[in-house]
Amino acid sequence: MSATAELTGCIERILTDLEAVARAPIRDERRRGFIAAMMRDVYRLGLAWSREPALRGEVFARLAPVRRHFADEGPFELQIFAARQSSARLEAEGWEGLCRGRSALAFFVELAGAELDGTRLEEDLAGLDEYLREVATREGYLREEERDADVPRAHWWWWAPLETGSAT
Repeated sequence: MSATAELTGCIERILTDLEAVARAPIRDERRRGFIAAMMRDVYRLGLAWSREPALRGEVFARLAPVRRHFADEGPFELQIFAARQSSARLEAEGWEGLCRGRSALAFFVELAGAELDGTRLEEDLAGLDEYLREVATREGYLREEERDADVPRAHWWWWAPLETGSAT
């Protein structure tokens, strides 16, 4: 599959899933599944626009309905996703899985921008970053080949504990 087809697939999946859950009650389990799948796709899209910044504008334009969804409903679902980035995920997916989840959140915040009232989400991300710094001394130290290509250097958790800068 070409990179363009993969990106188009990610965007189409996100939009189709959003339409399917948009009218479901906020605490509906389908929304948690939507967020998990969306964040996997946002991670792929974020790596793509990191690699090719020209893609950023197209991705941001096509995902405007996602930004509107979270602007209207708030970041509740994202907060739940952030809260699930913990020892259980670390145990299930390892340090790399935890890094991917945190990077997906960073990419989403970049995507949503000023449209997202992220005060509470920022607090949750600060708590997550504190957790990452705490466990990095035992779980971090990824070798270059263990890091996903095109991860921005600002995503310090991939280089932790050697780097423990501020979050994006």
